[in-house]
Amino acid sequence: MKIGIIGGGAVGLLFAGYLGRLFDVTLIVRRESQVRSLSENGVTIYKEGSAITTRVGAVQETETQKEFDVVIVAVKEYDLPLLRQGLVELGAHVPLLFVQNGIGHVDWVKSLPHRHLIAGSVDHGAMKENDAAVHHLGEAETNIALIRGNWHVIEEIVLKSTDSFRFSIRKDFEKMLLTKLFVNVSINPLTALTGVTNGKLVENPYFHKLQKDLFNEMLLLFPQMKGNISFEKVVDICRNTYQNRSSMLKDIESQRRTEIESIIGVLLDKAQKEHHFVPIMNLLYKLVKGIEREGLGG
Repeated sequence: MKIGIIGGGAVGLLFAGYLGRLFDVTLIVRRESQVRSLSENGVTIYKEGSAITTRVGAVQETETQKEFDVVIVAVKEYDLPLLRQGLVELGAHVPLLFVQNGIGHVDWVKSLPHRHLIAGSVDHGAMKENDAAVHHLGEAETNIALIRGNWHVIEEIVLKSTDSFRFSIRKDFEKMLLTKLFVNVSINPLTALTGVTNGKLVENPYFHKLQKDLFNEMLLLFPQMKGNISFEKVVDICRNTYQNRSSMLKDIESQRRTEIESIIGVLLDKAQKEHHFVPIMNLLYKLVKGIEREGLGG
């Protein structure tokens, strides 16, 4: 099975490192320097004091000519529009698996001509070391659900997945993505603003109260999720990933653009249209955007 992975960040490297041990994997990245690094070194995954290196193929986005059985799109949500032409040129027959945070990209994904579209929700913790290495910080799973099409196109990946990097099939992609969004909203902005690890949020009573308030604002926007996810689950995730630094915190620290638009920005639009009062989300959005603006040079 030939798998293409678009995106050479932490998630793209993690997928390539594990799937490359089972399949013919090619990483599709922007920079020629990363292509060279991957071609020379492969992908190294650091986990619990050990290091495993996997040989993978690597090409630049502009030079993708290989035929793939499935393509995994692992860029940030805000970079998706730049990929449209390249995805179309792959052919409508090629299945696409999207592993972005948030829900803002779903309508864009549905607008693609491809017959098989799959949504993914990645629960693993990962931190990029360099262009060819990634730290696997928290072992979990990747949940996947059909947006349209059928399962046989990705069945081999699911069947061959291992305990350390397993895939789990879900029936409802919207419910799956919303479950992850509840977690992201309750963790990422707060860690980005406070500079603490996930576990510290539940230890500090002031941060913990803000988490609870955010969770309740989410239920106001998505009352259908009551019973599908509990605040206790968010607390458990914080404790199980105690030392993890969220992706938004790492973006702030590296003075990179964050995913605040796809995680909270789209929710504020929904709140405004439906006349809901979500003051905590509003405040966190403005604070993260302000810090992001300073980091990016105003």
